[in-house]
Amino acid sequence: MKDLRTLFGTDGIRGLANKELTAELALKVGRAGAKFLAGDKKDARIIIGRDPRPSGDFLKCALSSGILSTGCNVLDAGIMTTPAIALIAKILDLDGGVVISASHNPLEDNGIKFFGRKGQKLSDEKEKKIEDYITGNRKDETLPTGTGVGRIEVLEDARDIYLDHICKSFDMDLKGFSIVLDCANGATSLLAEEALARMGANIIAYNTDLSGSHINEKCGSTHPEGLASMVLKEKARLGFAYDGDGDRVIACDGRGNILDGDSIIAFCAIDMAKNGMLKNKTVVTTVMANMGFDKLLSGHGIEVLKTSVGDRYVLEKMTETGSALGGEQSGHIIFPDLSPTGDGIISSLEFLNALVRSGYDINRIHELVPRYPQRLENIRVKDKNAIMGSEEVKDKVLEMEGFLGGRGRIVLRPSGTEPLIRVMVEAEEQKMVDHVVGEFSRLIEEYQ
Repeated sequence: MKDLRTLFGTDGIRGLANKELTAELALKVGRAGAKFLAGDKKDARIIIGRDPRPSGDFLKCALSSGILSTGCNVLDAGIMTTPAIALIAKILDLDGGVVISASHNPLEDNGIKFFGRKGQKLSDEKEKKIEDYITGNRKDETLPTGTGVGRIEVLEDARDIYLDHICKSFDMDLKGFSIVLDCANGATSLLAEEALARMGANIIAYNTDLSGSHINEKCGSTHPEGLASMVLKEKARLGFAYDGDGDRVIACDGRGNILDGDSIIAFCAIDMAKNGMLKNKTVVTTVMANMGFDKLLSGHGIEVLKTSVGDRYVLEKMTETGSALGGEQSGHIIFPDLSPTGDGIISSLEFLNALVRSGYDINRIHELVPRYPQRLENIRVKDKNAIMGSEEVKDKVLEMEGFLGGRGRIVLRPSGTEPLIRVMVEAEEQKMVDHVVGEFSRLIEEYQ
């Protein structure tokens, strides 16, 4: 089905806060989301959480106003990770959840993403219905008055509800583990350290500023080189880097080698398969996964299923196939038996659990996945849809596929959250990769 959404991208609504994503829009989105999630149900409850961005304050107030105006009640969880809000919505059997965050995007951006009753992200079709409601003519709409409007309740124990639930699922002793955590000055600053400390680990946490002024600023999962430096400096056993809203994680071993989503998923998949825990012996990932990932897992008798980029599409395929593990190279990793969405903290615990259970040397995991040369170029553009639809770009794809001659692949796609064209090229030789990326970069820059 052709994607006809205009407000929603691959991960909710995103935009420059107070310019594109305004208080007026947030109010409309809150009202529309509540109407869709709760319908005509009385005493419906929707949980709201946010990352520390300064714009989260006014957006939360506007979004809450929209929800309350429909008669739905709001549970305010304060600063909380995206996956924690999704999980709490499921645990408390709420009617839905909303997170105000722009994930790994810069400070100036913000976003709104919804979760349904079971804490799962909404499908494209459901988001389209919310968009239609927002843009439709609602002059005759009747809203409640008097005691019919919704009320706000502060969920004081949101942190404990989340941590108690996830930690009871793990019975491992991490005494002697020295672990560095880069919290990206985001929402994991409130949760990650305690989660791992409860297992006995010695934690060195940094980038934990909750003022919101430095969220994702040259840190976290998009800048894992900082984590590598800190692990080496502290002589730690390993480290984890999260993004602003905590749904991604990238790891690092004691020698400073970066372990991306491919490495984490592959290691966990092999361990789960060995212990009879990998349902249907399948793993779901996206077209961005390295070809070496496929080669490694197929060698262990594990089938790799591919989807378009976006953890929502990974989860849909996992649900369809009954898979117990899936995710993305970027660090979105889903363990559906524990969480309805990708959760960086849960992924860290699962990785550590596999490490302890297997007795594997952390410093050898980097060698597990054979790496084909791969390069991802993000090109900022004015009109990504026009470029993706141009005949020149389509012709260039055919030309470069011919150049690779079956010895590599090209993934060209518009970002779902930023004005970017992402060019990913993978091939047997680095010089082939660089040539193809260079051809696309020149063409796209000349097109503007």
